[in-house]
Amino acid sequence: MYKAINSKIKKSLADIFGKEHLFTEKNDLEAYAKDETPGAYHLPEAAVRPTQQKQVDELLKLANSEKFPVIPRGGGTGLSGGALAVHGGVVVSFELMNRIIDIDRDNRMAVIEPGVINGILQQAAEKTGLFYPVNPASMDSCTLAGNVAEATGGANTVRFGTTRNYVTGMKAVSGAGTRWSAGGKIFKNSTDQALIQLMCGSEGTLGIFTELTFRLVSKPLYSTWIIAPFRHIYDIPDAALKIFRENINPTMVELMDSATLSVCSKHLGKDVQYKNYHQLLIRFDSNDRIQIMDECEKVGKILQVMKSVDTLVADTRVQQDRIWEIRSNIHESIVAEAGSVCEEDVVVPAAAVRTLIERAYAISDKFGYPVMMFGHLGDGNMHLNFTKKNKDGSDLEEIENMRAEVFLTAVSLGGKISGEHGIGISKKLYFNKHVDPGYISFLKKIKREFDPSNILNPGKIID
Repeated sequence: MYKAINSKIKKSLADIFGKEHLFTEKNDLEAYAKDETPGAYHLPEAAVRPTQQKQVDELLKLANSEKFPVIPRGGGTGLSGGALAVHGGVVVSFELMNRIIDIDRDNRMAVIEPGVINGILQQAAEKTGLFYPVNPASMDSCTLAGNVAEATGGANTVRFGTTRNYVTGMKAVSGAGTRWSAGGKIFKNSTDQALIQLMCGSEGTLGIFTELTFRLVSKPLYSTWIIAPFRHIYDIPDAALKIFRENINPTMVELMDSATLSVCSKHLGKDVQYKNYHQLLIRFDSNDRIQIMDECEKVGKILQVMKSVDTLVADTRVQQDRIWEIRSNIHESIVAEAGSVCEEDVVVPAAAVRTLIERAYAISDKFGYPVMMFGHLGDGNMHLNFTKKNKDGSDLEEIENMRAEVFLTAVSLGGKISGEHGIGISKKLYFNKHVDPGYISFLKKIKREFDPSNILNPGKIID
């Protein structure tokens, strides 16, 4: 179906990108053969590193002419295989297109190249008194273009929303090689915002971003975090619902189970406070310190009623960085210490989280794979991490049967099979099972319009 990357194509790629930014040897390509998806590995035939939009234009023109796949890649932190070369072809890594073009203080906007790291933008915005709120755990390594491609959420979603709420402008090249732009440094847009939203979550199947504009907000002056340990995990989602019923507006409401905290403690080589308990993590941000104190007091009373063992308040940056170090290292810790066989990010209505946890434990018992759980209670997005039975590995067919039950459970509770990791190759089969056929039909028509030769990130989401 696709042409192999032969010597003629390699020469054309070298002409476009320069020999120093073209990689064709296996040792060099290994870095682009995997992301963070357990067990996923696909070696591309070549990889290139553009430094300007013109090179992306020329690459897609060549790919359409020669009929080879092009796979855009950000930081390689994905958990659905979305940046892997499942049909060979050329991976386009944006590690060199990493400039922050403009932090516009007056308009509260940032204009960036696609390879800018999420955390780098956050640091740059903070220096001007602004704030980019979307904070995935991988913020120190994931790129903002990757965030847009996956419609990334994060721990702050319950108050601030997801990437969709902040991208206001983009320049891109479609799979057909058409350059286009939409939006800009504007908050409201009833003119061409719809195309921007279509690209959010498209996972690199419709176009390649070459420039992005993000809305920033004023940085809150004060921030306070609360850790509350619980003996029984089911008391945590109940406590979270009680907090929201009381019209309290936290920035972050997170659950981390005791198994997750234990592996984090081991991996980081640090003692984690309350690691033998399940934890509820709550964060408040405000420009009014009195308001934060009042909300913390209200939450403290609720936690006491809801059977919290203790309440720890962290209101210094040092304390908060220590907490975030644990939260942001969960994935790496579970992979290193327990051996992930699948990491699912299903989402259900917030009131159904308790039932989801109950059924996740039942599925774990049925198949024999220990499960570690953490997630975002405010938006119902839970991360269920099933780990190896033993050091000898795991049975792939059995794992797929287990995953099928996880997804069916989420859908039966009124949820979806992914809240923020995307579909990619990992959930492609289940996407076709659990998504409305009419929706999929429209999605295929959109794909054909943007990428008629099917050369852009083929094999992801749908065929």
